[in-house]
Amino acid sequence: MSRLSRRSLLRALGAASLAPLLPALDARAQTSAPPRRLILFFTPHGAITDAWLPTGTETQFSLGPVLRPLARHQSKLVVLGGMKMPGEDPVGAPHTKGLPLLWTGSRLQTGGTFQRTDGVGGFTYGWNSGPSVDQVVAASLQNGRPYPSLELGVQCYRQEPSARMIYRAPSFPLDPGTDPQAVFNTLFSSQQVEPAALTRARAERRSVIDLVKGELESLNRDLGVVDRHKIDAHLTAMRELERSLAPPTSACFAPALGAGVGSGLVANRPVLVDQQLSLLAQAVACDLSRVLSFQYSSADNDAYPYPWLGIDANHHLLSHEESEAVARAKRIQITTWFSEKFALLLDKLAAIPEGGGTALDNTMVVWGSELGNAQNHSFDDVPFIVAGGGAAGVRTGRFLQTNGALHNRLLVSMCHFMGLTNVQTFGNLDRGQGPLPGLLS
Repeated sequence: MSRLSRRSLLRALGAASLAPLLPALDARAQTSAPPRRLILFFTPHGAITDAWLPTGTETQFSLGPVLRPLARHQSKLVVLGGMKMPGEDPVGAPHTKGLPLLWTGSRLQTGGTFQRTDGVGGFTYGWNSGPSVDQVVAASLQNGRPYPSLELGVQCYRQEPSARMIYRAPSFPLDPGTDPQAVFNTLFSSQQVEPAALTRARAERRSVIDLVKGELESLNRDLGVVDRHKIDAHLTAMRELERSLAPPTSACFAPALGAGVGSGLVANRPVLVDQQLSLLAQAVACDLSRVLSFQYSSADNDAYPYPWLGIDANHHLLSHEESEAVARAKRIQITTWFSEKFALLLDKLAAIPEGGGTALDNTMVVWGSELGNAQNHSFDDVPFIVAGGGAAGVRTGRFLQTNGALHNRLLVSMCHFMGLTNVQTFGNLDRGQGPLPGLLS
């Protein structure tokens, strides 16, 4: 038999119209790996360093009091010590420029778009001058997901730089969805993610695969040895495609959020956070997006109390009283609550079966803040944790000392994890090159 081409094979099968469903019919069979994802997670006002950092060595370490809620995920973590952000740029007050800087590695623009009016100083500034890492990644994927990126938050209402961390382009901030019920309606009201529709879609695709497999097996009997090897390779790939229609799609369902609560009320924050994290995790389970973020409030104006923790003080003011024992204890309590919520997100991702592991194994989840020590507005020792991604190249289960590396190295590492290995610098304040040493294999 003459050389068997893709076109002639499809014509022989009478299946030319099914070509988009047959990625297996390439020159050689390929096994599809689980998708990689990037999730950014923000909480304000940095951390008290000695309560945050672990003790011990790189691979044998004990989590500090703030991070103990993450103990069940310790083997999936990389706690980064000594990270620094390039916050010396004079444009903007510390909290104000810190949040836009976090994921962009870039400065605020100059100009009078915004002006500090509390009498502290004559700060004028504009929106950020560069895109955030998630948006650069999202633009490169072109993966046909319903949402190129998904931004969720809790009480991020103010339209100014200290309340926005995601930028599609310079001066193009993206507003996070802050009402879980509205987000639910957007993501899960369509039939494409209803369990019955998913079951029908999987059954229909399996029927197509069964038909094509039958045709291939029938054709295989009439071929010579060389062409038979080709068909065997195609059949192997078809079986992989067939397996890909099992979980994780079976883990896709609309989450049960419970009763809606007012998204603008401080007392509702714990419920709102839990609902948003459920939505984020189910968006992963349904493969609605592979680039996601969660933002807890804003940076310099998270002036609200935490009544569910018994704290009636202003969080921002507490952050400037680290040396005072009562304020210190309250700050540790707040940041520990943040840690509990980060652990909850990891729980949800770890509960999604995917490939030979879970969605957490294929997802890089990065927790960061806009400052290190908020008492003196320092951009040194900024708290960062990388979680997950161990099946896709993150060297997890470590306490990695970075020795003052700029966080731009972490931003480059995110790009490399997501396949953008040509990226060697990120942001217009980057003073180095390459990814963060030791983070990725």
